[in-house]
Amino acid sequence: MLATKWKTYSRKPVIKISAFVLLVVCFLIGVSSALDIYLKVKNYESITVKNYLESNTLSNELRYAANRLEYVLRVYKSGDYILSGGTVSNLDIEDSWQLKNLYSNFIAENGLEDNYDSRERFWAEKSREVEDVKKIIMKTDLNNYEQIMNELNKPGGLVYHATDGKNSVTNTNNPDKHYYKIQNVYILIDRQGVELNPENGYSSYSSSLLDAVEDIEGGRTKTAIYAAITDEGLLSRVERWNSDRSILIKGSTIIVFCGMLMIMCFVYLTVVTGKTMENDEVHMAAVDKLYPDVSLLLITGIVALGMIRFYEVLDIRFTSEILMIFAMLSLAALLASAFLSLFYSIVRHIKNGTLIRHSMIYSILSSTLRAIIKVLSSGPLMHKSMAAVIALAAASFYSYKMPVIIIPIALLAAYYVYSKVRKFQTIQEGLKVAKTGDYDFKINIDGEGEFSRLADDINSITSGLKTAVQSEVKSEKLKTELITNVSHDIKTPLTSIISYVDLLKREGLSSPNASKYLDVLDRKSNRLKILTEDLFEAAKATSGSIEPDFERVNVNALISQILGELDEKIHESKLTFKVTSSGGRVFARADGRLLSRVMENLLSNIFKYALQESRVYIDISQTEKDVSVSFKNISAYELNIPVDELMERFKRGDESRSSEGNGLGLAIAKSLMEIQEGILELSIDGDLFKAEIRLARFI
Repeated sequence: MLATKWKTYSRKPVIKISAFVLLVVCFLIGVSSALDIYLKVKNYESITVKNYLESNTLSNELRYAANRLEYVLRVYKSGDYILSGGTVSNLDIEDSWQLKNLYSNFIAENGLEDNYDSRERFWAEKSREVEDVKKIIMKTDLNNYEQIMNELNKPGGLVYHATDGKNSVTNTNNPDKHYYKIQNVYILIDRQGVELNPENGYSSYSSSLLDAVEDIEGGRTKTAIYAAITDEGLLSRVERWNSDRSILIKGSTIIVFCGMLMIMCFVYLTVVTGKTMENDEVHMAAVDKLYPDVSLLLITGIVALGMIRFYEVLDIRFTSEILMIFAMLSLAALLASAFLSLFYSIVRHIKNGTLIRHSMIYSILSSTLRAIIKVLSSGPLMHKSMAAVIALAAASFYSYKMPVIIIPIALLAAYYVYSKVRKFQTIQEGLKVAKTGDYDFKINIDGEGEFSRLADDINSITSGLKTAVQSEVKSEKLKTELITNVSHDIKTPLTSIISYVDLLKREGLSSPNASKYLDVLDRKSNRLKILTEDLFEAAKATSGSIEPDFERVNVNALISQILGELDEKIHESKLTFKVTSSGGRVFARADGRLLSRVMENLLSNIFKYALQESRVYIDISQTEKDVSVSFKNISAYELNIPVDELMERFKRGDESRSSEGNGLGLAIAKSLMEIQEGILELSIDGDLFKAEIRLARFI
């Protein structure tokens, strides 16, 4: 019972996510503690040695001071000695790489050999260049001398006096040995030998100092080196030692504790990853779509990136420690999360048994093998037939001593030939049916191969022929309707014009009906003029000869302007217009002139076919990319025409063609919208007619 509860509880997503976050957080805390130790601790020995006076660090500081003092006495003497050229007075070519390069170039330019005469000539001819090199060396020596002296004086509290009998290096000007010996910590080197207090750890004297000590004890030199740490300096070092020890103990404790928590979370997540409360099946995650070997490669890259970038990020401390800590923790969080995600993806593949089958190498090899098999199984018929004949001949040749084997080979070859011939006959029969005009008949060939592909190609051809025939029939029907409609729309006003002109001829202009006849002639001629202009505009719109001038168009303002211009017509039509807009002002990327014509055509269509005293709704809306304007009205006529036909030329809502209009308005509007890279869509729901235009939003 408890085991079941624990199993269910441990597999909860929130527990697994919490463990993952805890693992990453513990890692970051550990990294933060390690950085704190690295930045603040100088004496790492303090974690094992509590008393500073018993540490190797203290004795090594004295030994190091003696080494540096001996080096300064032997090489630099003093700052004045360097400035006076003492360090370069006996300079040889091999003592400086600058002189080596200068000398090598000199003998190469003059074709000389390296000998005494060449060197004498070099010193004579290159004296100016040699002096320049000596100045550079003197400057370098002076910088090194000052750096050593700064190191000896930091941290404070170290007092010293060193002399070779001629030159002295001191910060006390006190050569009295007793002055240094009365200190608690000191090192004394003279003819009496080396005395170090306290003497902890192993000797770390330089070889040159050890040689100098032999000469000092043998009386061959007058060198004496005295150094000590004052009580104030010792106290500051003890305080630093104790501070370092406290930071080390605290940081190490945190690191160990976080390490234990990380191991627990790591093991727990390894056990439960891929498992759910419902069942014991392994459930894969989105990251598992990656190939396991690619994940392993990425893990290797993450580790390499962490190692490479570690010191680069660490160097940021010279600019800002806070910035360095932030960058280090951010990088650690990112790399740790990526590492764990990829690692547990590999674990889930191991549990699911897909570590090999889902790998990229396996996929490439299996795909290659399948491709080879497919080529062999569905290659050209001639190649396969020739291969079959050669294989049959080879099998017959090698099995002549065993005639029994030839029988199954012959049966297999017969079956192969029969299956191919049978498929060919099926295709022949299908072609005969297609020749009769039955394009709905389909040739069915099972399996894969050239015959199956041939059957599919023939089926595609017959389907295409059927579509082409239907399209041609529809096209012929539309041509007939177009001619009929154009003839009707031209003939109607033309007949009226001829009739009323004839009446005027008979009755004369003085007839009391003359003004009525002229009004009719004016209306009919204007209608004929409008029809002619619309025909030309429709031809221009569909021919692509209109170039749009795209600009920022305020759709709200444009609709208000058009409705204002058509105010008289609106009152005459007794229609009520309702305009709504979402999101304030709406701007479209369009040609203002063409868009205005599209809207005028749609409104003209509404005036002609909308039910009187009904409402017309204009809705303006926009998305992140598009602008949409919809026009909705109730039709006065029964809409029994397919929507796609309404936008064809000379198609009208009333099939009787008794109303005004010529059926070109929607066709022109559609073409003008296409020119502006927009869309005009129509929809019919009973008597509700809706036209919607969509354009790109101006951004």
